[in-house]
This record gives sequence, C-alpha cells and structure tokens, in this order.
Amino acid sequence: MALDDTALSVRDLEITLVGGGRPVPVVTGVSLTVARGEIVGLVGESGSGKSLTSLAVTRLLDPRVARVTAGSVTMDGQELLDLPEPAMRAVRGKEIGMIFQDPMSSLDPAFTTGYQLTSVLRRHTGLGRRAARGRAVELLGLVGIADPRRRVDQYPHQLSGGMRQRVMIAMAIACEPKVLIADEPTTALDATTQAQILELVTALAGTLRMATIITTHDLGVVAEVCDRVAVMYAGQVVERAATEQLFYRPRHPYTERLLQSLPRVGAAHQPAGIPGQPPRAGDFPPGCRFATRCGYVTESECTTAVPLLRQLADDRSARCVRTGELELIGVDA
Repeated sequence: MALDDTALSVRDLEITLVGGGRPVPVVTGVSLTVARGEIVGLVGESGSGKSLTSLAVTRLLDPRVARVTAGSVTMDGQELLDLPEPAMRAVRGKEIGMIFQDPMSSLDPAFTTGYQLTSVLRRHTGLGRRAARGRAVELLGLVGIADPRRRVDQYPHQLSGGMRQRVMIAMAIACEPKVLIADEPTTALDATTQAQILELVTALAGTLRMATIITTHDLGVVAEVCDRVAVMYAGQVVERAATEQLFYRPRHPYTERLLQSLPRVGAAHQPAGIPGQPPRAGDFPPGCRFATRCGYVTESECTTAVPLLRQLADDRSARCVRTGELELIGVDA
C-alpha cells in the first residue's frame, strides 16, 4: 500500500467512558490504516471495542457517555478530531458514510425513503428538489432495489429488512464518500440477503474507491469481503494481517481461538469455544489482557509484561510476548 494511497489513518486512539463515577479507559492504543478501495475488517467478540472505535472515527460518540481522550484520526491528512462540530457535520455524510447495524431504527419511519435520501443529497451537494429526487431513484437502482421509482415514495415499514439495509447503503454512498464505515451491516439479515449485501458493499468499494471498514464478530464476513483484518480484544488491537495470512497462519492466541470456534464441514467434533470471559472495562489484568483465557500463558512473562503490538514480517503485527516461539493453528489444520 503506497503512503499516498492511504485515505484513513487511526493512530493510538483511546476512548474513555465518562458516564459513571470515574473515567474508565475502554479502548486503548488502537491504530489502523485503510487505503482507497480497500476493505478492512475490525473483528472481535461483543464488547471488544469495535463499534466504539467506528463511532469515534465518525465523531458520533455521545460525550455524556464516552469521549476520545487521546490519539489521532486523519482523512487525507486532515485531523478530524480537531474539527469544530459544524465542520465535522459537513464531513460526516459527504466525505464519510456510515451504515448502522439496524436499518429500521436508523431510518425515520415518518418519512419516505426518497425524502430521507434527498435530504442527504440537498444538504451536502446543493442539488435542487427535482435533481435530488432523480439522483435518489438512481441510487436505489444502484444498490439493487427493483422498481426504484415506486420504492422512492414508500416508507421504511413497507420494505423488507434487506431493502431497508440497501436504502441505508444508498444514503451512506449518496455523496460518493472517501470513507465508508459499516457497523455490523448484516447482523439482522438472513443468509441469502447477507451474501447480497456483502457482494454489494464489495462492488461499491471497488467502483467508488472507498476506504471501507467493516466491524463484525462474524469471521465468515471477514473471509468473504475483507482485504486486511484488525482483531480486537478487550479494547486493544491484538493482531493485524492480510486476511489470508490471518486465517491460515494466526500469530496471536486469541485469533487462533476465534478460528477454532468456526464450524467446519465434515468435522468430527463441535467447534471449540473460548473458555472464560473477557475482562471488564477498567478491570484489566496486569500484563496481557488475554492471559486469563490463553492456553499458552506463562507466569513469568504473560502475567507481568505488558505486550506491545510488535511489527512482524509480511506487513503484519501481533500483541504477544511469545509470538516468535508459538506455532499457532489456522483454518487449514
């Protein structure tokens, strides 16, 4: 990836919960880059910090609950965390598109799909009413909705779950953003619709050359569409790699356990889960945060030394003090 091809860069991001009695850091030291036309998966168990990271990039964190307390988020060299809110509102929706988990709660049931699409277009592109409506019809067709001239006048409750998600995608790409963030975009969809949505997101990322982040707990989604992957655990990135490298030769024990939990065709035994529970935010153990669930833990190293995200060969990295000595199992084993 050429340096000038990087569209989004996140460096040493820290997010702190502020809604309780004392501030609690929940995401620490998260760094990743996304190039134009590239799809990066942000994967991990529920509560690992994936969605918080996505919301921080778009500056959509509720400041009464969580705040970015350190780090940098730049898009084409522009620092987004320093922008005044009016300037950020101009960026959000135009330069950065967002697809949320639940389209039914994200779309306003009181307005037609056409009204919601044209509102985005008129706000960010200055199109007139008629031109914006024509573009809305075009967008609905682009995302694979049949009979878009009729659908543009329908309300969200008149559409299926897959159609509503396609409307959300149409809104997110309406202004052809440089960056697209999809937060669990297929969670509520059946398998057939999920495959269609993933195929659509992949095609749009390539056609529009959008730098795309997909947050998910589903490794099948990652294998299907992502070029590179960042694995998160307990608020940290524990491994970064190209997708094929990650699946066939993981370098962090948590990644290995995630892969072993995948169902396999013809397997004689059920997939192995990960024992124990992730640590609570603000109650992280000393040393490695995965140490209490790891089968390779050593008292002398893992429970005392705080592991850094070390750069390895082949443009990948892992947060494990034993990376150089462990032979971990991938999906081909």
